[in-house]
Amino acid sequence: MARAVQTFAAVLAISVAVPSAAFAYDDQVSLDVGMGWGFAPGLEMFPNHGPLVGVATTIGIDDTWGVAIHGAWALHPPFVDDSDPVFHVGQVGAEALYYIDILQVVPFFGAGIDLLPTSDGTNWSVDFAAHLRLSVDYLASREIAVGIDVRPYILLTALSTDPVYVSVQLRLSVLFDY
Repeated sequence: MARAVQTFAAVLAISVAVPSAAFAYDDQVSLDVGMGWGFAPGLEMFPNHGPLVGVATTIGIDDTWGVAIHGAWALHPPFVDDSDPVFHVGQVGAEALYYIDILQVVPFFGAGIDLLPTSDGTNWSVDFAAHLRLSVDYLASREIAVGIDVRPYILLTALSTDPVYVSVQLRLSVLFDY
């Protein structure tokens, strides 16, 4: 019995001393849906916030890196004057992601490039943007994750008028092995 306890203690000590990678998204593809809020702090002509919905897909390359494409659409309704039009903001982009895999909770961050189409109901425009992504996921299982994403955008083609747009989303991800 003493030998079994010693063996168990040795195996436990080795497994704690030399942890293996968790591989939360290694060789997996996710399909994501999200909803949240969009903010345009410098926007003066139109309402500066409103609800958004988004979809995305992510491919895990290895235990620390992934790539994603995402799209979202936000509506900025007139909160002050009902005669103002609803302002629309789209987000379409690609990003590289770096995971800090901590078992069930996975914080990660990334950077990407985007096109942000906007419309006030009559006029359309498209801005080129770059963004950062700060996220954290809770892995309910190897197939389901729930997360929050924050993406601040720098609108490179509108720096003088509307330089920043921020989206915050709660996300549900379904993961598939490939």
